[in-house]
Amino acid sequence: MGIPPTGSILMHLVDGTRQPLPSRVQWTARIRDGRSPSEWQERDITETGSAVLVKELTFFDNLFDNYTVIVSAKGYQGAAWRPLHIHPAKPATVDLMLIPNDARLNFSGASWQSLNSIRPRFAEILSAGIDNAEARYNNLKDQQDGLVLACLLNLLTAMSQITLPSGENPLDYFWQPIWDDPRFVMAQDRFFAYVDEALVDDVVKAAKVGGFSEEKDPGVFHPGATLSYKQTQFDVTNVQLTFHQGNAKTLRKSDGSPVDCVVVEPDIDYYKDLLAHFFLEVVPNKFTKGLTDPRAVYVFRWIAGKQAGWDFNPLYTLT
Repeated sequence: MGIPPTGSILMHLVDGTRQPLPSRVQWTARIRDGRSPSEWQERDITETGSAVLVKELTFFDNLFDNYTVIVSAKGYQGAAWRPLHIHPAKPATVDLMLIPNDARLNFSGASWQSLNSIRPRFAEILSAGIDNAEARYNNLKDQQDGLVLACLLNLLTAMSQITLPSGENPLDYFWQPIWDDPRFVMAQDRFFAYVDEALVDDVVKAAKVGGFSEEKDPGVFHPGATLSYKQTQFDVTNVQLTFHQGNAKTLRKSDGSPVDCVVVEPDIDYYKDLLAHFFLEVVPNKFTKGLTDPRAVYVFRWIAGKQAGWDFNPLYTLT
């Protein structure tokens, strides 16, 4: 009888700057197969460095090959991912972010000048309808220790990476953020804007092909809302677009042409369903209490994005 086939997992670890975890940091990982808790096999490893290949993991050739990885390090917040489907043909890859317990928001890469150079569409949106966009943007850095600005950058970045049935992303439509209306206040977990009402139809079409799912009775959690749809791509940190169609007005684009708009309320939920709640149950994270925290969104969305094959870079970092 030949040797049973096995699989492996290639682990890449970064810190809150999205750079390789320093070699001095010692970390531990628990790796377990997809069987029930009474049956699963668990491997514990202790390593240093930012890249490790874990070999000789049992291959079952069924759903038990959906492994879980949980990583922790002294002085850092933990990180985890599941499922990781292993196969003898090639290693499964997982990218995880460990941020220091005392990490702070760093906006040095997200200045107004950087925004205009690197993400000009973001700057264009934030300038719509106002004359002092740079000053307002800079003031956001001081609101709730920068959490409001981090939320705004998270949402703009996440929406720019969504492709709708029209071939556009949500930011390709006209947007004018709401700055001074007490009914629609920017917060650490959401902001409000007037958006071209054509976005509503595009999102509804996305739901019909499975890209979004409708949230029923949106007014329960979003007072005044008429429609709400949540992205379905990830297990964690999906964008939710909630529309307040009772608040409509006609605005002017930069070229002077009129555009019929409704209020949209973008936010990001930590998880899609109860199964995905795993990420908050097993990963100790001081940021995941109370309101959705943009720092936790940053970590989870980056990990989810890497699993999907692209990078989530909202320009700020955690240092």
